[in-house]
Amino acid sequence: MKFGQDLKNNIVPEWEYGYIAYDKLKELIKKISGENVDERESLEEEFFLLLEEELEKVNRFYLDKVTEFDAELTSLDDSKARPRSNSISTVPSLSTQDQMMQLHAKIGQLQAFVWLNTQGFEKIMKKFDKFMGLRHTAAAKTPDFEARLRNEAFKSDRLESCLERFKMMRSRVNQDGGSVEIKLISGSANKPLAEEISARLGVPLSPAKVRRFNDGEVNIQLCDSVRGCSVYIVQPTCPPVNDHLIELLLLVSAARRASASSVTAVVPYYGYARQDRKDRSRVPISAADVARMMEAMGVDRVVCVDLHCAQIQGFFGPRTPVDNLFAAPIAVSFFNMKDLVKPVIVSPDAGGVARAKLFMEGFSRLPDPPEVTLAVILKQRAGAGEVSSMHLVGSVAGCDCIIVDDMIDTAGTLTAAANELKNFGAQRVFAFATHGLFSGPAADRIEACVLEEVVVANTVPLRPEITERTRKIRMLSVGKLVEGAIRGIHSGTSVSALFEANVGGDLIA
Repeated sequence: MKFGQDLKNNIVPEWEYGYIAYDKLKELIKKISGENVDERESLEEEFFLLLEEELEKVNRFYLDKVTEFDAELTSLDDSKARPRSNSISTVPSLSTQDQMMQLHAKIGQLQAFVWLNTQGFEKIMKKFDKFMGLRHTAAAKTPDFEARLRNEAFKSDRLESCLERFKMMRSRVNQDGGSVEIKLISGSANKPLAEEISARLGVPLSPAKVRRFNDGEVNIQLCDSVRGCSVYIVQPTCPPVNDHLIELLLLVSAARRASASSVTAVVPYYGYARQDRKDRSRVPISAADVARMMEAMGVDRVVCVDLHCAQIQGFFGPRTPVDNLFAAPIAVSFFNMKDLVKPVIVSPDAGGVARAKLFMEGFSRLPDPPEVTLAVILKQRAGAGEVSSMHLVGSVAGCDCIIVDDMIDTAGTLTAAANELKNFGAQRVFAFATHGLFSGPAADRIEACVLEEVVVANTVPLRPEITERTRKIRMLSVGKLVEGAIRGIHSGTSVSALFEANVGGDLIA
């Protein structure tokens, strides 16, 4: 799904006039790029004037809403401060509870408003640079504009101050025992993904202080009460794996010791997943040991995205269910928009055949599905991360190939497979992997090889130095996928519906 459609689907109808006019700005950019040089200058001036007007509109709407929330909070606070008659009951009136719940929902909606408009302005400026041929040049407008955007009124901490006031007031109000409140907490591993999930859920991120002592010890403090709440902790165990794993365990422990009703660990990337069996003497099964540590800390449920081996779910006991989400439906819908010629799905090794087969079957569930075939590369390893020889099973001559894997580490296997496919006559070679670790020489290898584009999910944040070394990497967001899973878990509805390839287009963010 394109961002413009995504924006329309998430707009609060009563607030529609306050959002960025994304489609109007986009059409003006296309018009500018199609005009001759003489006409272009006046159209560019029109574009930047409209951009300023949109920024002013969004800022004004944001400030009006924050002021409105402040007034509602003051009104509620005054009503609670009034002396009440002598009564045995200390339960607040239903109307007060309703007002609190409605105000909390509105604050969540405004957080989503901020996130959507930020994405809209950033994407519009990137489109301007792209259509005007300024991308990756010194004349590009995006970097300066994004720096300015951080200082705009709608990016200020006014909303956070309002939220803090709300929390202080809520702590003085007894919550309705019939409902369980969601608390969303983010570790330091992937804050942007947590912020997207928060915006899409309409649930504010509960602040948590994650600090480190000089000797490297992790120090955790939850800054909001979680007593009786359903807590979701977003923390992939991506590099540095050990630091982020300990952080996750301590966040779970802190929530459990603070009397949370339930604790769900949302771990988009599960570290140590490759060590899922004893493949030689005197080695641990590290994936199982990580599962035991999480259970020992008191986690009630785990949500992962594309586990390296699905059987890892069995390392957790029956009282700790694991939801293994799949990013493949999103990637299938993305590649289906590329007009592929005789597409072939390629597994880079024998162990990934099942994953590649599922990816191939995803195309068959699409409307007007293309004819897709499967190929496998059989490799012989000389050692960890080192491939000695490769053989192809299947035909790729004159075809567009998509290499499918669960993760990219040093990219040695991936780039060798891509070059091998090109030698066998492949027309274009793409790659999709859910987790882009890009360790060591990965970025340089990708830039130097025949790969046209490498698509990864944002389960692992992309480091700035990687994008500086290669322009071939494209990220797809799993924010909508994880948000749908959390919503399903909390409301008790089906999560498996998110696995269907025919809904992938709706999950593209």
